[in-house]
Amino acid sequence: MVKSMTGFGRASHEGEDIQVTVEIKSVNHRYFDGTFRMPKALVHLEGKMKQAIQRSIMRGKVELYLTIEGAGLRSSDVKVDWNLLDQYITILKQASKRYDLQDDLSASTLLNMDVYQVIEKEQQIDQLEHEVFDTLHIAINRLVEMRQIEGEALEQDIRNKLQEMTAALTSISILSKEVTSAFEARIRAKLEGFKELEDLDEARILTEVAHLADKASIDEEIIRLRSHLDQFHDILSNDGVVGRKLDFLVQEINRELNTIGSKSQHHKISQHVVDLKSEVEKVREQVQNIE
Repeated sequence: MVKSMTGFGRASHEGEDIQVTVEIKSVNHRYFDGTFRMPKALVHLEGKMKQAIQRSIMRGKVELYLTIEGAGLRSSDVKVDWNLLDQYITILKQASKRYDLQDDLSASTLLNMDVYQVIEKEQQIDQLEHEVFDTLHIAINRLVEMRQIEGEALEQDIRNKLQEMTAALTSISILSKEVTSAFEARIRAKLEGFKELEDLDEARILTEVAHLADKASIDEEIIRLRSHLDQFHDILSNDGVVGRKLDFLVQEINRELNTIGSKSQHHKISQHVVDLKSEVEKVREQVQNIE
């Protein structure tokens, strides 16, 4: 199945007071090129994440965004200045004796003393590795699914264009036979103007005519073009990475069309070549996005 290199996948995992979100998008590229944006505490997982992605994606420029949010990311510690608290209590007790005050060291009194400091700290989010990779695999599957859907559309469009090209090639083949016959007749007509014709060997004339006609023949190019188009269909039916093979075939098809165009002495064939090159360019653009 042909896969496109364009796609997007997103997945989220919600736990207690925390949310992990992975977004992956990809576009066409000659090779695999990954860019990862994630919290610094998880940078050490980049290699494993890249390997996980490459098990499903061989080509394309891939950008991954990993975000972790939620109250569960932070925890708070209370730091008590016990030395200062001891001094406060000592002073309160001394004041109670000195001024005959009622002892009022309640819990609320202690809590209102300026001896506490609340320290917020981030939890170690690298402990979330299991949740991160579960979410990553879901996002990858969704990305691959979208690439497959896009690939199916690309394949169908390319096959339609290949059918149109095959029909045009059939027309060129028919016209080329007419051109060859006309070419031979034209050469014979010119030769008839020479008086020496009666003294020439008929077999030699036929040989020369065949030689000149062969130079203008495009039969070999047509045969190779048919073969290239058949190979195109076969490769589109294969699994795996096929984009580079198809790109090479596009170049070969263009080369044969250029040869036909240079040999052509028929305006209809020239027009077919122009139309075919236009279709081939459209196919080339499509192929650039195939994995």
